[in-house]
Amino acid sequence: MQSYPISLALFDFVPTFAFLVGAFYLVKTCLICSNRPNSRMLMAGTLLIFVGGFSKALWKFLVAAEIADIPWLGEIQFIFAGIGFLGMCVAVIYMVRGRKQAPASPAGTMLAMAGWKIPFLFIMTVSSLGAEGILAYLAFRRKLRLAGAAFVIGVLGLLGMGALASAEQTIAMQWIAESVNTIGQSGFMVGSILLHRDYKTRGCDMAG
Repeated sequence: MQSYPISLALFDFVPTFAFLVGAFYLVKTCLICSNRPNSRMLMAGTLLIFVGGFSKALWKFLVAAEIADIPWLGEIQFIFAGIGFLGMCVAVIYMVRGRKQAPASPAGTMLAMAGWKIPFLFIMTVSSLGAEGILAYLAFRRKLRLAGAAFVIGVLGLLGMGALASAEQTIAMQWIAESVNTIGQSGFMVGSILLHRDYKTRGCDMAG
């Protein structure tokens, strides 16, 4: 059993809840200009991402507190985040394009995939980068430079986490990774709040 300090385990909850706040405002933005099925898909996707991140943070906390070591709590993140980010990316695409049809749920396709962690990790990475990249483009198109920069920070955070994943997972390295993750998720949160404020004030057709 790997030993985690309590402080690191608790810090792991910070980016998880930062993402949840950003997801809340992103769903509210989607409700303004998209249909309810698409908004529900975005809500379901972001909720899966949150549950996956929370389960991993909970696993670290249980290990650090020497209560229990339940490995599947950490591993299940790949399934939830893989499906969740794919749903989030599809919903964001429909939101940006102003499509009124309800997109098909990707969950069935995802669950039928062969293999286990690598396919989910690949889809999670591509979908998360795609979703935040589209949101950054949308923000800049609406001349929201601060929101666009915040989403770019979110993208850089995702890329940074990917780069750090291959490094030796020492305690010091995990502090660095969680700091990068917190900065990235905070960027997503700020960008989502500013984007929602702009949509609520100016409406859907102020692309600039």
